[in-house]
Amino acid sequence: MASFASGSLHIIGGGLAGSALATCMAEDGFDVTLYDEAEPFESRWTRGMHTAPESHKTAEPEIFYDPSGLVADFFAGYPEIPAKLIRPAHCVMGLKRGRRIPAIVSLDQGISRALISRRISIAARAYTALTLWQQRSASEENRLDSTFSSGAFDSDDKAHQPGTYHRDALTVLAEVLFSMPAHRCSKSLLARVLVPKLRGMLARHHEPVFAAIDPIILNDIALPALRERFLAAGGTIKSRTKLGDIDSTSDYATDLLFEDDSQIVLNPDDAVVLALHPKPLCDAVPDIGISPAPAHRRCMTFEMRKPFAEPQALLVSDDIVRAIYCNRRHLQVSLNSSLQLQDTQNADQFAQLVWQRCVWLCDQYLNLDLQTRSDNADNALHPNHLFINAEAPFPEMTPGMAASRQHLRAPWKNVFLCGDVFPIDQAPGPAALFSSVLDIRHELQKFFA
Repeated sequence: MASFASGSLHIIGGGLAGSALATCMAEDGFDVTLYDEAEPFESRWTRGMHTAPESHKTAEPEIFYDPSGLVADFFAGYPEIPAKLIRPAHCVMGLKRGRRIPAIVSLDQGISRALISRRISIAARAYTALTLWQQRSASEENRLDSTFSSGAFDSDDKAHQPGTYHRDALTVLAEVLFSMPAHRCSKSLLARVLVPKLRGMLARHHEPVFAAIDPIILNDIALPALRERFLAAGGTIKSRTKLGDIDSTSDYATDLLFEDDSQIVLNPDDAVVLALHPKPLCDAVPDIGISPAPAHRRCMTFEMRKPFAEPQALLVSDDIVRAIYCNRRHLQVSLNSSLQLQDTQNADQFAQLVWQRCVWLCDQYLNLDLQTRSDNADNALHPNHLFINAEAPFPEMTPGMAASRQHLRAPWKNVFLCGDVFPIDQAPGPAALFSSVLDIRHELQKFFA
């Protein structure tokens, strides 16, 4: 059996979390080895990196919740990475319920202020604000009602019930931003997203808590820059190395066993970081006690003739379409997860249905005429398209798993967990990912001190 020489720090998982942490620790002067079953410094985080028709240079902009600016602050430390990697979230949320008029909410203006201002009377606005604020202190086990998970419009008899715009907003945010059905989200989590700070609701100019990242800059510039900095700092990369098992005593992990029969013998003063997706993490450490289901994201990409000047995004409560991303020469559409697709359904007919809905939605909410930008194929009523059915980057957490995140710990003193699943104060996503990187970096510095 082959054996690698043991180092000071071993990071398993070369996705964005593992790569970012490895780079920071190497530049801190530690001896770091980064392992990955594929190739480290390749993003498995952006959910839109799929080959579109006749082009590999297309991806939906990633919109995420980051009130503290953690993502931008991290990349700001690398001047070779363009500042335009992180942009303001120029997004419109179009909400429609029955016969009620559409509510168009800009993420740049703050969701809570926009929703509260739609209430007619001062008393109704105060009640709505208080209700949203109270939910911030709710238990993590307090979930949203299962009725929120439906993407279909309300019937006319429900259209005038109070708070339907707010329920729509929760549903859309949960599914599009967090990759999970609304009924799996905690009330307190979504309340923190809607109302980040009390003074934010009262401020004349609300500070945005959403940002967008350009996945092409991330994959073509940012991650290669991190790789170069990691290697320049003396880091070691071992690709195509999949973790199989961990041997241990009661207190310390003693051996890392890989599926290619290689092995690393650990000393008590060596540290291991598991920056893995929950499924391979559970396979390597069964005692960790989590088993989240993979979240699936179905989307469709249309090729456009005329490019978009700036990326635009539309998050919408619709029975077919959940989000539309206008990016460069492509239109990428996230489909409603509750949409039932028939195996016998004609692909061209379904593409035509989605395209017609996108044309109407973009005209309704973005004042954008897609027909003038489209380049339809011969004898087709829609542009060239590609259907994508892939696993979303963030796991679908059960209520119990989400509520127990604060108790998740590796069972050994020299093993640490890193990734977007673990920070309890963050929704799964890039902000949670970099929050975890900062926390584990601090813990490792104390461990090696």
